[in-house]
Amino acid sequence: MASERKLKADGDTWSVRLGETSEREGFRTLLFFCVTTNQRPYRVVEVPENRVADQENVNELDDGALEELFRTSCSMGYPRDFE
Repeated sequence: MASERKLKADGDTWSVRLGETSEREGFRTLLFFCVTTNQRPYRVVEVPENRVADQENVNELDDGALEELFRTSCSMGYPRDFE
């Protein structure tokens, strides 16, 4: 397996991994796990499968594209209504 991609965002460092499943056909789940503190929930966003079919595709995303995906992700750990 390719190594995980790291992203510095929102004052922390995040490990970026492709999820194994997705709720919708044709999409993949991209997961952001905070590695600088265990006090933050993980974040998730759905991405079209043709953009990130595997971890290698995630690792090849430029920083700007990854930061945009992070900004559109939602935190898992409290209801979306509170974001």
